[in-house]
Amino acid sequence: MSENQEKISKLISYWLRHKPEDGNIQLDQFGWAEMKSVITALNSKRFELTENQLIELNDSFDKVRWEIDSEKKRIKATHGHSISIEQELNSELPNKILFHGTASKNIAGIIKNGLLSGQRQYVHLSEDIEMASKVGKRHGKPFLIEINTTELIENGWEFFKTQQNVWLTKNIPSKYLEFNPWYFEFREERDEVLKEELTKEIHTKHQLYGKIDKLKLIGLHKPNDDCLFKDTESEKVYVIHPTWSGKMDRGIWPITKVYRSLEEWIEKRLLPDQNDWYL
Repeated sequence: MSENQEKISKLISYWLRHKPEDGNIQLDQFGWAEMKSVITALNSKRFELTENQLIELNDSFDKVRWEIDSEKKRIKATHGHSISIEQELNSELPNKILFHGTASKNIAGIIKNGLLSGQRQYVHLSEDIEMASKVGKRHGKPFLIEINTTELIENGWEFFKTQQNVWLTKNIPSKYLEFNPWYFEFREERDEVLKEELTKEIHTKHQLYGKIDKLKLIGLHKPNDDCLFKDTESEKVYVIHPTWSGKMDRGIWPITKVYRSLEEWIEKRLLPDQNDWYL
């Protein structure tokens, strides 16, 4: 795609997804615009394009960006809207597992707030790991989040499938998300049980001696007993591996690794763990 075509593509998508008024374009309730109004808007920006050239440009994309109705001479963005439009898609039953690809820099916020559509109308999900990874790589180091759709459907979520196999749904709280191989949703009693055990195990010379009551359990590793604790008085987080011996050891046990922040833990521990998980 030439530089000129790229500029045209971004302009059209911007108008159809976000700001049709900036191009003096009117959308119907489903997001359709007259092709001639889009071409007129392009002309006002000194881009000359015919209807046939617009269709050829759409066909040249690796993925579907717009839907064109040649008979009615109209065009719409297939996804990514921040403006409110009605869905023409019928709700469908997705696979039991869908994936969301994102950048590692977004993980801390997603753990806290769940998957949010942001400026878009819907959260975008993928059917397979490969597609989700490509999405994540667009914004930084990729990270995959798994979504079990069965539980969501039971609780009222609907899913819509676009022409390019992107699944759309409303915001998803973090309790429905899986950050393999770690998880972040568990009963509060788990925190109490673990801290009681660590109090028995930690020796006076251990770096966490006398600090257990200041820690809060925030994550657990699925394949082993590693626990992620946050220091409630600082940004530090600790990965602790309890021995479950029920007694104090004068050595280095329980093995403990400290990270300056949750973000550092994500980069240095969570990302490598996930790479191993999906290999």
